[in-house]
Amino acid sequence: MIPRGKLDLNFQDIFVGIGYCLADLFPGGNKQPVFPKKRDQLVTLSVRTALDLLLTALNYPPGTEVLVSNINIPDMFNIIRAHQLVPIPLSVSRDSLSIDLEELESAINPASKLLLLSPLFGGIMDMEAIIGIAKKHQLMVIEDAAQAFMGDCPDHFPSWDTAHPGHPETDALLYSFGLIKTNTAISGALIKIKDPDLYIKIKQLNDGLSRQKTSVYLKKLFKVLFMKVLTINSCYTLFYHLITGLGKDFDEVLTGFTRGFPGNDPLKKIRFRPCLANHWLLERKWNHFSPSRIEDRKQLAEDLLSGLPEAQKIGFLNKNHSYWVLPIECDDPDGMIRELRKHGFDATAKASSLIKLAPIKPEHEQPSALNLKQLIYLPMDTQMKSSKRRQLRLLLQKKTD
Repeated sequence: MIPRGKLDLNFQDIFVGIGYCLADLFPGGNKQPVFPKKRDQLVTLSVRTALDLLLTALNYPPGTEVLVSNINIPDMFNIIRAHQLVPIPLSVSRDSLSIDLEELESAINPASKLLLLSPLFGGIMDMEAIIGIAKKHQLMVIEDAAQAFMGDCPDHFPSWDTAHPGHPETDALLYSFGLIKTNTAISGALIKIKDPDLYIKIKQLNDGLSRQKTSVYLKKLFKVLFMKVLTINSCYTLFYHLITGLGKDFDEVLTGFTRGFPGNDPLKKIRFRPCLANHWLLERKWNHFSPSRIEDRKQLAEDLLSGLPEAQKIGFLNKNHSYWVLPIECDDPDGMIRELRKHGFDATAKASSLIKLAPIKPEHEQPSALNLKQLIYLPMDTQMKSSKRRQLRLLLQKKTD
């Protein structure tokens, strides 16, 4: 069976990370990392941590409204509420994976101070017009690019002209390197802050946090080592039959492996800095990132989606899609998943923990608003053979005829 996805790190990365952890256990083993070197960037434990630090530094009064793209992981909304702020949802379009400009304008009022946009599935929003509206109303803009990392183009690839997250007028840009993210370091995030004074406040807050225990990170590395072996196709097939044979929910078992911060109170688990080993592995992954893996994902998406109706292609109008995951819309998700798994393709409706906030005014929701309940996620294996790509594409076309 072809797995639904594979972790974006290799066995060498894992063993190097274990070496970093072992060095941490001895005095003077790991030196303090100097990454990142830019004065507007800093490393945090997670994007959740970065948002918590931002909101702490901004110190908005209770009741301040934060305009948000309405689909994200629950923790991001919970962190906003934990700071006694009010998230105001903006619909994400199924076709463009962006928000509607008129809806944004109509949602702004004197209580609005912040705009938090989270590109979904690797689709990057066209920020130019959005930034114009935000600046007109003096809104601070945060791009939560947890699902849309494509490399830091100015640093790594000066000739790479593909659009990427981080508009020049964006006030804060958040990159995640969590377990299932592009270029994962298992945990860790990078935050870029435009305002130097705000950067200093956030850095001081971050520096005041304790480092997460190296032992916690080492346990994650061994879990990831097991997961890497597990996602070898033959091992994955055996594991699937074992779990289903025991009468357990396969999706729930896999979700238990990939959940980053389980529990209902994320603040207790995110208010740390990454341990030195985590910080060093993040620097290694940052320096060794290649855009070729993004191109490979784009090619896989093109091969699998060719011939499908546009209505099924999530984000088909998005011109800067990097395909972190590959969802399609389906009238019968369960039936489609059963059919694909029968033929050896592990599709799922539970590839992420995303939720959708209900609109404040249901009548204002856009007709093309994304419906999470009708999505299934196709296997994202860029090593998939041409014959398997063709087989999967034909299965998808057959189910939609």
